[in-house]
Formats: sequence, C-alpha cells, structure tokens
Amino acid sequence: MVCTKKFESYFNRLNVDPQQLSLILVEEIQKKHIAEFCFNSLAVLLGRPISLDIEDIIGKFVLQNQGGYCFEHNKLIHDALDALGFSVRCLIAKMINNQDIDSPRTHRICLLEWQNEQYLIDVGLGANCPRKPIKIEAGLMSIQNDSSYRIVVNSNQDFQLELATGNGFFSLYTFNLNRYTEADCIMSNFYSSKHPDAVFVNNLVMSRILPEVTLSLRNDQYHRIGINHTDVIQISDYLQLQKIIKQDFDIELSEDESKTLYLKTCT
Repeated sequence: MVCTKKFESYFNRLNVDPQQLSLILVEEIQKKHIAEFCFNSLAVLLGRPISLDIEDIIGKFVLQNQGGYCFEHNKLIHDALDALGFSVRCLIAKMINNQDIDSPRTHRICLLEWQNEQYLIDVGLGANCPRKPIKIEAGLMSIQNDSSYRIVVNSNQDFQLELATGNGFFSLYTFNLNRYTEADCIMSNFYSSKHPDAVFVNNLVMSRILPEVTLSLRNDQYHRIGINHTDVIQISDYLQLQKIIKQDFDIELSEDESKTLYLKTCT
C-alpha cells in the first residue's frame, strides 16, 4: 500500500516503507517514532501556540524537528495509521500516576482495531512510553525490552495501564473506550497548555526512547536510563541546559529561551 502524499515526509523520516499492513508495521512505526521525535513541554513553557492541525504538526515534527506532547504525538500517529488504512480512533485518558485521584482527561492515546482485537497505542507518554502496541486484555502482560506493562480493570470499571517496577505495579493512567472527537482533544489540549495547575505549565519535561537508552529530563534533573545503569546529571545553569537539549534532544534553543526555561523550572 502506498501512503498518502501528506505523510510521505513522516514515513521517510522514520525510514519506514508501509507497503503491507500488519501489526509488525505498527510496532516499527511506534518504536521509530519515539526514538526520532522528542516528547517535550517546550512550547507550553515558552508561550508558543500549539496547533492540533495535522499539517502544522507534520511541519513542527518533521521539518522543524521540535517535537511536542501527547496531543501532537498521538494525533500524528493516529492520522498516519488512518491514512494507511488501519482502523484507529482517539481516546482521552486520565493521568493518575499511582494515585487514587479524580484527574481531568488530559492525555490523548490511540485505539487500534486489528483482526478482531483491540490495541492501545501511545507515543506521547514521555519516558514511560510503550515501544509497541499493548493488547487490551485484562491482566495480560506486555513485555517490551526492559519494561513490562499490563492493562487491568479498576473498581470504576475503567481500563488502567500499569507499568511493572521493582516495587510492584505503577498505575499510569485510566481510560475507557467511549467515543471522543477532535473537539474533545482541543478542549483537553487547552487545559494542558493553559491551566495554572497543569503539569506542563509548571514543569520542563523532555524524553526520547532510543533502542539502548531512555533520555529523560525533568526540570533540573537529567537521567540517561540504560538497561543496567542510570546516569543522573544535575543541571546547574541555563547554558548546561541549552547544551543538553541540543546535543541529546537535537533541538536548538536560543540563550534567552534556555534562560527562560531554567528560571521557570530549575530554580
């Protein structure tokens, strides 16, 4: 199958040739996407507009190499898979981060239906991103490199994505299979980028998931997470922050932008 013209630059950037629809193809796209495109909250913190128009997202990711957060990442993979002929639709989850809280729906994810089975796809979860589709079957473990995930049904009868850790399972978010539209995403995106209590309004978050290492920056703490070892770097000034963002995340920021980020989130 030949992909539509709109997404040629996206698939070329990932070095993917989507000729035959398969779950293996989706896994390849997912793995390469989270390695190639940086997850980050830069636009929120720097006061840049965040468009959910697919042409703008392609330009921002593929041409400008700026990356973004869940509403952009998962919109991009959703529309790309849809253009190839996959059956996909958007869902909006509630981030709970292992807490028993009633949080707003602020996390866009993707539902894939393939050969009478349903799969969760998420390329916008930062450093905890799955590397491949997770079958939506309660209790089934999905082992992915050095990480393991499962989906359970919680007491509210919602699905709950959990990540295995040394201290048991960590609950990442809850979701259901209700119908959501782009209008719902626009509302949730507005909250995530503008509300004074929103995570990305108050925190610098960046990540890339490479085959052998996960790069994770949160405010003044930078982690390079390998399979057997994690390096932790304490960021002490805005020039160091600027250098890390350029060298490891391949994003060019001016000194003024770097100083703004540092003063907002690292002091």
